[in-house]
Amino acid sequence: MSQNLETAGPPTVEITVAGKSIKAREGETIIHALWQAGLGHEIQTGCVGGVCGACTVTLRFKDGRRGGTDLACLRPVEEGMEVFPFPVDALAGPPPVSDPDADKLRAVFPTVDRCTKCDNCTVACPMDIPVMDSVLRMQKGQFEEVAEDFTTCIHCGLCRAVCEDKVLPHTMGLWVRRSLGRSVDHPALDQTQETTMSDQAEQEWEHLLNCDDKERLQRAKAFRAE
Repeated sequence: MSQNLETAGPPTVEITVAGKSIKAREGETIIHALWQAGLGHEIQTGCVGGVCGACTVTLRFKDGRRGGTDLACLRPVEEGMEVFPFPVDALAGPPPVSDPDADKLRAVFPTVDRCTKCDNCTVACPMDIPVMDSVLRMQKGQFEEVAEDFTTCIHCGLCRAVCEDKVLPHTMGLWVRRSLGRSVDHPALDQTQETTMSDQAEQEWEHLLNCDDKERLQRAKAFRAE
């Protein structure tokens, strides 16, 4: 006696992206769902690893849950999820300065004191940066704390997009980090590191060009293991 056995596929959910309804496999990301549906052009992508911020989206749920902003390359799909592409145009930042302080910041970004403490920037940030609190720290010249706040900033621009007062938080955060970095001067250390890196590069090229295939494979495996 024969039986017809049907192999069940992975569970699916239905989501809506830019007004288009698609079926997606449960647990996959929004971006992968779009690729599978042949709609990859609906949301722009860059690194597809949560770094560049190109795939920023806003989300809404029909069951009344609060939506918000997220990265389509990291956010798993959910039943009834509504996805809206939210690309933010790039904004070139001003060059950094040496020994930054609050006065120099205000000279470059007079918008820093416009903050009305609505906290929309913090809510919009997909990286959970305390954006509003960091803007208040900028006003006080607490730049070391600001630099720490914006360590995970992907420069997606969502905080700028939702700010009605045009404060430019992410651009200021990057300026602070770059200015602090420019103010660190260790020429002797830099020269030592440059020499060390140069020697290491020469050694690596020597191995790549002259070692046999077996050794090259072993080195590649060791590198991946690290």
